[in-house]
Amino acid sequence: MEYTMKTRANDYSFSELEITIAKEIASGSNSLAQIRKRLAITPNLLSYYLKKLENKRIITIKRTQQLDKKEILNSRKAVFFQYTKHASLFKDLLMQYSHIKWEKILSGLGIDVLFRIATEPNATESISQTTFWRYLRSFTSTGIATCNYGSCQINSRFSLLRQFLVEYQTFIIERIVDLASSKAVVLWHKGFECLIRVPKTEHVCYQGFVKTATSRLGDYGIQLFSDYDFYFYSKSGKPSILEDIILHTLLIERGNIRYTTYSLLLLRQQLNVINKDYLLKRAVWYDLSLQINAMLEFIETKGIRTLVGLPTWAEFESKMKEYETRAIA
Repeated sequence: MEYTMKTRANDYSFSELEITIAKEIASGSNSLAQIRKRLAITPNLLSYYLKKLENKRIITIKRTQQLDKKEILNSRKAVFFQYTKHASLFKDLLMQYSHIKWEKILSGLGIDVLFRIATEPNATESISQTTFWRYLRSFTSTGIATCNYGSCQINSRFSLLRQFLVEYQTFIIERIVDLASSKAVVLWHKGFECLIRVPKTEHVCYQGFVKTATSRLGDYGIQLFSDYDFYFYSKSGKPSILEDIILHTLLIERGNIRYTTYSLLLLRQQLNVINKDYLLKRAVWYDLSLQINAMLEFIETKGIRTLVGLPTWAEFESKMKEYETRAIA
């Protein structure tokens, strides 16, 4: 039975046929004619799915020259894996675990669930809980994932899978950032979230990017002058709220007293309206728990410093006066 065209999925997700074709290439079938014959697939359909794999920087198509039976030199197209990190890991995964039906595991929303297990354990928005647990049951039954006390992870026996997921996700983020602005610099990224810096002359309007960090301090009366704007990317694309702005400012450069002071100014000014539970929860995701707790103690005690990188209280008061910030009564 020949494969038929299916509905277009997300740019980064895989269809079953894409993975089937990739397995053929990994096993040594480089000739397009050979792949078409083995999979009983039409030339147009093969070209369509090869293009999707090429866009993911998984494979590349080259012209090769070969002698036929009559010793006539012919030019033909052949397909090979690219040398990108995620493509090399994908090839190794398909070859090392050739007995695994990856076309069932990695296709559709399967890869989204695996991304969440491998790199976004606290994500709540990208996949419904029903979908997540349906896929997870399948992954645990095949030994791909393990769950203990409510915590799920990729089975250590499939460390190659986790490496591929991390590298592939990094590639996806880099592509998204490049589409948003060729002048963007990624300052932080984790899972499907990232913080970027762009020249102020650049206008980022790509879906999912919102202004944040010091670029939003003016909304609270803290006027700064900078040659750069900062944007945060997430799948939801929701505007950064007060607590996010504080955390994202710290992410610009961890431990930098300048950005810590800016965050302190906003935290001090808005202390009575801050959602501390949300702030502390998100701080865990950003690995900023120690810093946020130290900043809260610094403000509440008017100067106790339990972390390197905090100003003295006199320096902080001077900055408050400079930026004319006032705490909300």
